[in-house]
Amino acid sequence: MELQSEKIQQRIEDYSRFLITLLILSIYFYLGMVINIFIEPTDKSTLLIGLMLGSLAVAGFFTYLLSKWRKQLNEIIEIK
Repeated sequence: MELQSEKIQQRIEDYSRFLITLLILSIYFYLGMVINIFIEPTDKSTLLIGLMLGSLAVAGFFTYLLSKWRKQLNEIIEIK
């Protein structure tokens, strides 16, 4: 039990860091998109929109996994 809860806790910490990194990356893509559309227009704005939405989708998936693992960890702690 202790090993399993420790493993889940480490996974939660790692994926929380990944989530923060993906959100920061999405912000950079958004700012690049704004600069690209309003300041110096080019044809590559759809690429930035796709990258931003893709990174936000992965961040949303990580959020789902984190909530699932936190529930598992709480169940393991309650059993003890």
